[in-house]
Amino acid sequence: MSLWIIVDSWLLPLKGTVIWPGLVEVGQFLGTHLISGMIPAFFIAGAINIFLDKQNITRLMGSKANPLVAYPVAALTGGILTVCSCGVIPIFSSVLSQGAGIGPAFTFLLAAPAVNLISLTYTWSLIGIRFTLWRGLLVVLAAMAVGLAMKRLFGDPPPTAAGLPGPLVMVEEDERPLAPTALLFALLLLIMITSTGLFDSYLRPEGLAAHSPYFTGGDIRAIDFLMAKGLLLLTQVLILAGVLWKWFSLAETRLWLNKSVDLFVTIFPKVLLGLFLSGILAAGIQLSDPRLMAVFDTNSLQGNFLAAFIGSLMYFGTIVGVNIVATLMRYGMHAGPAMALTLAGPAVSLPSLLAIVPVVGRHKAMAFFALVVIIAALCGLLFGTFF
Repeated sequence: MSLWIIVDSWLLPLKGTVIWPGLVEVGQFLGTHLISGMIPAFFIAGAINIFLDKQNITRLMGSKANPLVAYPVAALTGGILTVCSCGVIPIFSSVLSQGAGIGPAFTFLLAAPAVNLISLTYTWSLIGIRFTLWRGLLVVLAAMAVGLAMKRLFGDPPPTAAGLPGPLVMVEEDERPLAPTALLFALLLLIMITSTGLFDSYLRPEGLAAHSPYFTGGDIRAIDFLMAKGLLLLTQVLILAGVLWKWFSLAETRLWLNKSVDLFVTIFPKVLLGLFLSGILAAGIQLSDPRLMAVFDTNSLQGNFLAAFIGSLMYFGTIVGVNIVATLMRYGMHAGPAMALTLAGPAVSLPSLLAIVPVVGRHKAMAFFALVVIIAALCGLLFGTFF
């Protein structure tokens, strides 16, 4: 008997109960985002803590950095990452603990899940170029506005005020040139974008003619794809291992792995709890209900705020969120509330909100949530007024 059959038999009595949608949400996340997004994000976060020069982060995004540099850098850095609102949290935690100012750090937290190239490209294909261009611009502006507001409300904490322990060690930058560290991070980013599916279209077999008494043609193509993707990821991991062996000591590698595990243990359980609650909440909110859609069919202040509020509670993946917004627009949602939902949905969710509480505290987490809702709603109202 397979493991999945055993698990299904255990969960069968829970089907149809109020907690079942929460369990489904957790299961879908574990199946689609755990390996492809979350685990690479924790390894990147651990590397930021152990290997990245704290002085560089402080110079670019620190409390005393030029805000004309710090906030745009924080807002645009997320473009190279492919993370959801939960996957960005360990990286946000590491950036904050390594000396980034509270404003640029929260700017990065909002922008990274929403401004990455995959989500923008997918928005273009489903909704259109004008919506996509304005989404990219408004994400950057909204992220900087939220960051500036957080800076104004709370100021910058002492270096050890972040909720997680400070870095375990700082590597002697003078003993190793910059190139190996840059190569390490480039490989980690490559592993992340490969696992999230950026190269999947090149790996899928086209026109494969194969016959087997045990597998269908679709099964064979799926196995071929998984083997190709697995081989590509294995190659990247082996190259990463070679870089670590060549330029990094065993002690540094252990510290990196330990830090990554520490971040996982601290943050991931809160993510799962939030996903569970988000699934139950989503089951009770039927966005396609005509009575609810009547609130969103005009560019009203109420509609924009409600769209931003709902989007900030529900968990929207990088791609799934675009599908949801495109579907709702076909049901009659106005472009203004659609933009508010697009900005707020990927930026924050109930799972991410619970996960950042141990990092920054309840007051900052709730302030961030409120600011995202307000600024996303105002951006949606502005977009809907002119378009």
